[in-house]
Amino acid sequence: MIETMNKPIRWMPFLFLSFLVIGSNVVLYQTNYFQPIPTSVLIGSMFDFLLVIPLLTYYFIIRKRYSWKLTLLVALVSYAFASWIIPDDLMKSVSYIPKALLLLEAGFISIELYLLFIVFRKFPKVKKTYSELDDEIPFLLRIKQAINVHFTRSRLIDSLISEITMFYYALFSWRKAPMVNEQTFTYHKNTSYVALQLMLIHALIIESVGLHYFFSQWNHTVSLILLFINIYSILFLIGQMQVVKKVPLIVTERSLILNIGFIKSLDLPFKYIQEWKTYEGPDELSAAERKYTFEARVSDFIAEKPNIELLLKKPVRSEIIYGFKKNVTRVVIKVDHPAELMRLIEKRMAEDACNLED
Repeated sequence: MIETMNKPIRWMPFLFLSFLVIGSNVVLYQTNYFQPIPTSVLIGSMFDFLLVIPLLTYYFIIRKRYSWKLTLLVALVSYAFASWIIPDDLMKSVSYIPKALLLLEAGFISIELYLLFIVFRKFPKVKKTYSELDDEIPFLLRIKQAINVHFTRSRLIDSLISEITMFYYALFSWRKAPMVNEQTFTYHKNTSYVALQLMLIHALIIESVGLHYFFSQWNHTVSLILLFINIYSILFLIGQMQVVKKVPLIVTERSLILNIGFIKSLDLPFKYIQEWKTYEGPDELSAAERKYTFEARVSDFIAEKPNIELLLKKPVRSEIIYGFKKNVTRVVIKVDHPAELMRLIEKRMAEDACNLED
């Protein structure tokens, strides 16, 4: 489930199924054949617009790429479509729905603002801890360590760290040099990852302008909601691209630190590695394999085979964006210089074995 972040957004099935749902309701309400419409049918239409379309959007587009809170905004936009299709006399009986959705969204935002207020209260302590950490450590790792010193780990704290990281790398990381030394290995230089991200960002910018102009002629509120979603998505893609470029795979004395942007990470101690070898499997992992495998590679136009495979002695917990977790017993890695990484892994494994014997 979590590995869907590496899959492309599936627009065609999403648009087909959405048009099927919307089109059936247009035929139902905008033709005379089915008149008069009973109230029970209106309930079914609300089910279509407030549940089916948001679920389709979540499954095909949002998934773990973006914050799940966007699903509520999708429900609001979907309700706006419903109010355009369904006659006003029928919509009056469900006029409370947009208010309820807005209150629900406001509730979640209020919780995050309250959490942000608590963080700001402890900001001097967090800042002090952050400044005491090694300057060579990337922001992605430093901010997580600094916040975790002063806060108990929770889904809300992890979500806040994800948002802070995204905005930092999207807006403030452009002049920061990537981490480069003999213990770091990049994922993206021998791929088309950056070109793919830039293409998606370019498409979203064009879509934002076009949709905002189109919907502003019809419903200003809907146009602003869609504009917010697109701007957030653009910042998300930019932030993810910047993290991939600036935070490589890091080999420390005790572990491998793997960060695939800020969407997923794994701190893998060498003592948990049972076997390391050249990967000889297929280019794409099966759905069953993804359930227990951490894929340390970036998305590309055409998926390339990983270089290295690590089998673990016991399950190790990986971290996913917005506080999700996943236990893995296998790691596959695709880096730009696999031979050098394999030699360094073998060296660290030998050193770890010697330390255990001592």
